[in-house]
Amino acid sequence: MNKFVEFISSGKIMMAAHRGDKDCRPENTMPAFRHAIEVGSDGIETDLHQTKDGVIIMMHDLLVDRTTDGTGRVCDMTLDELRQLDAGVKFSEEYKGTKVPTFEEFLDLVAPYDDLLLNLEIKDYPEELGDFAYTTADKIIAMVEERGISDRVMLNCFSRLMLKYLHEKYPSYPLHGFYPEFLMRGSQDYVYPYLTYACLFNVYKNAEGKTTRLTEPLLPKEDFDFVKNELDCATCVCFAVDTPEKMQAAIDRGITMFTCNDPEKAIRILRELGYRD
Repeated sequence: MNKFVEFISSGKIMMAAHRGDKDCRPENTMPAFRHAIEVGSDGIETDLHQTKDGVIIMMHDLLVDRTTDGTGRVCDMTLDELRQLDAGVKFSEEYKGTKVPTFEEFLDLVAPYDDLLLNLEIKDYPEELGDFAYTTADKIIAMVEERGISDRVMLNCFSRLMLKYLHEKYPSYPLHGFYPEFLMRGSQDYVYPYLTYACLFNVYKNAEGKTTRLTEPLLPKEDFDFVKNELDCATCVCFAVDTPEKMQAAIDRGITMFTCNDPEKAIRILRELGYRD
């Protein structure tokens, strides 16, 4: 059985490090991943793209502009070009010189940790990149299976087309999507029957159809109940700022997984609340 599914049935609360240790290290870099492991994260959520020359690398955005000293799209750059960028200096001078990691380097790091779960978000979308995005997914899964770690991997995407593709071609993998439904791009395929997890964001559409963020950090409990009972998905949330009150409120709504930007702080809060030894 996949370990994500086992975790759900265990009744435990999972803490997955969001892009590594995003608040304390440059996101989606080796220092962030290492620290997430060191502090005892149950899993790591991270983001993957394919380079122009077919290498899978770790980065959230399609553009390198926000997190590096370069400009342009990942898919238009070779690995050598990406390796010339600094992925740490915009975070702080302490991490100046940090390189964009490859997925292979990430897998080398996590390989010894048999119980570490991997929530792999595919950030190349077929709605934007066509078949190139499906190739990205195929390469990611091939590398996972070569390592023999498919039992601790969940696949994640905001694209309905990609989720449908993954469900049809790789049905053994648990899938992660999002709620409300309008957050997922692409066709109107109803993907919730494919999903193991749905991450709930505190957003809604107003009468004019504009997306608006709630002042409260969580959707009402009725939404969580709907996702669990009607859509049959385990629920999770992503918290940028973690407090005992927010985390307890999410647990009271029935979530089984947090993805948090500061895993060390989140684990400490869960321990204080009595949800970790």
